[in-house]
Amino acid sequence: AQGRGWPQGTGWGMQQAAAAGYGGWEPLVHAPTDVVAVAAAARRAGLALPSVFVTGNLHDPREGAATLARLTGVGRAAADQGADRMMIYPSPAAKSPDNLARQADHLNRLGAGLAAFGLVLGYHPEEPEMADGAREVSHVLGATDPALVRLCLDPDTIWRGSGRDGAALLAFGRRHADRITALHLRQSRSGVWAEVLGDGDIDHGPLAAGLCGRGRPPLLVVELAYAPDTPRTLAVPDAHRASLAWVRATFAACLPPGA
Repeated sequence: AQGRGWPQGTGWGMQQAAAAGYGGWEPLVHAPTDVVAVAAAARRAGLALPSVFVTGNLHDPREGAATLARLTGVGRAAADQGADRMMIYPSPAAKSPDNLARQADHLNRLGAGLAAFGLVLGYHPEEPEMADGAREVSHVLGATDPALVRLCLDPDTIWRGSGRDGAALLAFGRRHADRITALHLRQSRSGVWAEVLGDGDIDHGPLAAGLCGRGRPPLLVVELAYAPDTPRTLAVPDAHRASLAWVRATFAACLPPGA
């Protein structure tokens, strides 16, 4: 929207986030060198790097092992830069039972490897993984070790993947509450992504009530997005500032004192 591309606009985006009151940044990274570069930019903006987001093919017999090695290297670099969590979205594809089994095995191996660096792995399902009665999500969560593979819950994608069913989202959150290590927060109104977090299609209150106060609190990541028909009434930093205020009020019990 500002005519700035990624990764060239990363430093500018971080400055905007810091000005809006945010304390951290979760980047999408592909290699250890990406982590070093983005961590340096975060430090210049006064932001922490609590987590990184990755993706890759873990289900293919030819690519899976190479992806595992690459992401383990990313995790080591992230830990060296102060991160303590990694979120992963495995490459989407039509996956056979063998593919799913291989993916689960690689996720377990990745989680074990990251644990050696002090990192927690969070599996982040998207809408495609909710297809066919949540076939892939169910397999991943059932075939991996909860101690090694946690859950990064994106309520928006689970809500959409459940047929825009708020009750199904809440049931999913309750069922896996002990496994959730992070929340990616986005809102919509009548199915259209909202400019600012707040009231809308997703009722975050029950999710907050079920997650906060359960041991280690989840990392809270504001992840606004703009569809072509999203209202645009605020400058981007102002939309994020208002969203941060809503997070602090809605998830107050998840936040450390003074956060």
